[in-house]
Amino acid sequence: MRAESQDEKRTSADASASAENQNMENGTAGVRRSILRAEVLWMRDHWQGLRLIPECWLFSRSLLTVIAWFSSYFAGNEIYEQYLTRGYFLSPKWLIDIWCRWDSKWYLSIVQYGYQAPENLSAQYSNLAFFPLYPTLIKLLTFWLPARFQTESVYLLTGLIVSNICFLLAMAGIYYLATKLFDEQSATRTILLYFSLPAGFFFSVFYTESLFLFLIVFAFIYAEREKWLAAGILAALAALTRPHGILLLIPLAWIYLSQRKWNLRRIRGDVLFFGLAPLAIVLYFLHLSQLTGDFFAFFQAQGSWGRSLGTSFWQDYFEPLFNRFNRVATLDTMLIAGSLTLSVWILIKVPQKAYGTYALISVVILILTGNLFSMTRYTAVIFPLYLFIGNRIPNQKIFTAVCCGLIVIQALLFSGWINYYWIA
Repeated sequence: MRAESQDEKRTSADASASAENQNMENGTAGVRRSILRAEVLWMRDHWQGLRLIPECWLFSRSLLTVIAWFSSYFAGNEIYEQYLTRGYFLSPKWLIDIWCRWDSKWYLSIVQYGYQAPENLSAQYSNLAFFPLYPTLIKLLTFWLPARFQTESVYLLTGLIVSNICFLLAMAGIYYLATKLFDEQSATRTILLYFSLPAGFFFSVFYTESLFLFLIVFAFIYAEREKWLAAGILAALAALTRPHGILLLIPLAWIYLSQRKWNLRRIRGDVLFFGLAPLAIVLYFLHLSQLTGDFFAFFQAQGSWGRSLGTSFWQDYFEPLFNRFNRVATLDTMLIAGSLTLSVWILIKVPQKAYGTYALISVVILILTGNLFSMTRYTAVIFPLYLFIGNRIPNQKIFTAVCCGLIVIQALLFSGWINYYWIA
């Protein structure tokens, strides 16, 4: 009788535990359904604004394609006569090749051959100066294809698809943040501003801008939601996309601590997810160390491209402004100066300090890298700048005039890009 009683107790305990586990599973599933339902409702309520994103993408990319077509009737850069004579840069497929210039070649080389170290890493250009996530993602999406499809054009097309999908998702994320921080009108203006930027076409080329923007925007979104595992993973991926991705940890830490009222006693185990980004960088540097024998090979490779901490004030910042063969340097300087001013203003005036912090540290580290070339596209991914510009220009006529002026500049830059002039 005693044995039966013990068996009954164990059976009852097991049943209770099973019921409790079932309730927990049902509760978790219920939370997930609730979150999904909330997302669906939000998308339904903001469908008009969200629909603007693919519409702007289709119109702007069609317009850029037309510009590319007519750009062929204008003089190309004679320095790159071999490409003008051949008729393409990386792919004979015109609709693919117009989105591929300059750094595209280095990312493509990583996809095709992996990282390759030159004899003199600090004095010769190499693909070790480019971070791995974008080319690795392209390789993962294409390695299973038959050998006859393992071509430059297929790799490039895959990268362009990745870039454009990431750009559309990033715009949706920015729209979401703008509606949460401000209002729907501000969100709409921010989206229109992004499509109008002088560097707006870079979000559709074989570069990392779109992927990086997507990762940092959604890292902020998940941080605001206190989903720290997702935020940590996205931060790690951002750190593997661009050298400045590791800076994302600073504003994420600000959000984390502010959610806990800056009380260190309220820090929990989820703070360990912040270690994912440094871990990713260490693993990447270890890989380069195995290849080159130098754990800091990336920094040497960056030095060959003229980017390293420490600057010559005249040579790096002002001398390019007087070079008549590189007028884009003037635009780069204006944009980085404006970005620095605006980021300081955001940090001082805007309550959401994490956004101003991220903007300011991103601008400062760009200034300290050694020169101001390519700042037109580097500043385009500092999304808090444009998030708050969209909020602070409520006058429709002024905003329209600003966008029109920026679109004209973008058209000129893209025409130069097509004709092998250095843009960024």
